[in-house]
Amino acid sequence: MDNYNLNDFYRLIGDNIKKIRTEHNDSQETLAEKIDMSRGFLSQIESPGLCVGVSLDTLFKICMIYNIDIRDLFNGFENFVDNKNNRSN
Repeated sequence: MDNYNLNDFYRLIGDNIKKIRTEHNDSQETLAEKIDMSRGFLSQIESPGLCVGVSLDTLFKICMIYNIDIRDLFNGFENFVDNKNNRSN
């Protein structure tokens, strides 16, 4: 795990949550209400500069609300790992 920055993982998940939320035409406020979270905290999760982690429970709630596979929240992970591995070689 030495070659990986956890903030990059959090950013990837936050970006995917935002993408899925906007594809469903939900505001941050609407999604926050659906998953019982403050809009401010959801904003932090989706913010590219803050890199805030999110609980597995919250990820499951998002999946249930939008009827998506949890892997959708990790979309791009494969490219991220490939890029990190290529830089370390």
